[in-house]
Amino acid sequence: MNDPRILVEDPFRITTRAESRGNRAESRRPRTGRYGGGSCDRKRWSAILLTLLLTLSTAAHAEDAETPSSEELLREMAATLKDARTLRFHAEITFDDVLISGQKLQYTGAADVVVRRPDGIYVDYRDDFSAKRFWYDGKTGTLLDVFLSKYSTAELPGDLDAAVAQLEERYSLTLPMGNLIASNLFEVIDAKARAWAYLGIRDVEGVPAHHIAILGDDADLQIWIQSDGEPLPVKFVVTYKTVPQAPQYQAVLMDWKIDTKVSDKTFLAELPKDAGVIEFLVVEDQ
Repeated sequence: MNDPRILVEDPFRITTRAESRGNRAESRRPRTGRYGGGSCDRKRWSAILLTLLLTLSTAAHAEDAETPSSEELLREMAATLKDARTLRFHAEITFDDVLISGQKLQYTGAADVVVRRPDGIYVDYRDDFSAKRFWYDGKTGTLLDVFLSKYSTAELPGDLDAAVAQLEERYSLTLPMGNLIASNLFEVIDAKARAWAYLGIRDVEGVPAHHIAILGDDADLQIWIQSDGEPLPVKFVVTYKTVPQAPQYQAVLMDWKIDTKVSDKTFLAELPKDAGVIEFLVVEDQ
């Protein structure tokens, strides 16, 4: 698809937004790779960076008899999402855009996500520049550009993880919050992390949550996991530290519903009567 903003950003697998056109021609989004820039052997941690993280963690919990394990919290969160037969949530999103002048601008968006394992995804995404909807019913993926009233379809594998992977690899389309619905969420975080530290209980929109800082090569991640009830993520922040002005992507996650009944119709595309069809662009083999 030729919409310059057809790709929207994701918490862990970051897909660069294409440079916009028209009255935003003077704005350029820097190229960024996937979060963390690849796996790293923890034995090669920088002594200085690790010391800083541990010092910060120790200071935040000097009065605590026991500090929770960041790894265990992340594993529990990932297992809860993986084991859910259905899940749905709402995300309030904030992201930065850096202009050629060096000025950093902030924009907002929102997403509603519904998942049924192993064969259903629905995403309703909108931000200051675009509005997209995506349906996957176990056979077909359909992407609708709401503003342009154009849609594309693609035949996809019957497994959710395989479908999401094919969207990214074949069509360069990364779904918002895509890694949150993957079965290997912990492995994704673990492979990209150089170090992590537990920073304490913090308030996220009235919800007490464990605050964890994760150090990566090209980007750092902060994640907040609610401390009462199920270990669900309630906020995350990605910081692109190798990009000028260190732009950030933030999402606050709310209205979680786990293992509730979801109608089959949720995953069937609802298209405007006047919607036109255009083909997905296929990524050519290098």
